[in-house]
Amino acid sequence: CIDGSEILANIIVKKLSDKTGRNYSMTPVLLAFNALVYITVFFVIDVTAALMSLLVYFVATLVIDHYTDHFESIKQVTIITQDQEGIIRDIKTKLNKTCTIMDSRGAIAGDNHTLICFISYFELPIMKDIISEHSGSFSTVSTIEEILR
Repeated sequence: CIDGSEILANIIVKKLSDKTGRNYSMTPVLLAFNALVYITVFFVIDVTAALMSLLVYFVATLVIDHYTDHFESIKQVTIITQDQEGIIRDIKTKLNKTCTIMDSRGAIAGDNHTLICFISYFELPIMKDIISEHSGSFSTVSTIEEILR
């Protein structure tokens, strides 16, 4: 259910994103709109009800924003391997993704290949399985805030 404050927040975030070229969360804008409502209630109706409502709304907003950002985040998986073809094949077949290949040289292992792949949070367990199936491969996972095109 979308109310008026969500519609206004959506418009403001869209214009701000279009103007700056960055992605913005609706949460702070929604919080500001609703804070104005709670401040009005504070002075006009009841102080205790306004403060308790504001506190509950603030905590709920933080929790929802944290989990939404977590699950919608893009993960960058950097894989160091000597079995480049096998891992790329598995990524293509199991995840329907591709990756960037970079030649690298380890101080101990010598020649390796570094693969960089971008996946969703929900694809991460499949990627972990793919990497564990290829001995001598390891990876790091980073959360990406934004991909510019």
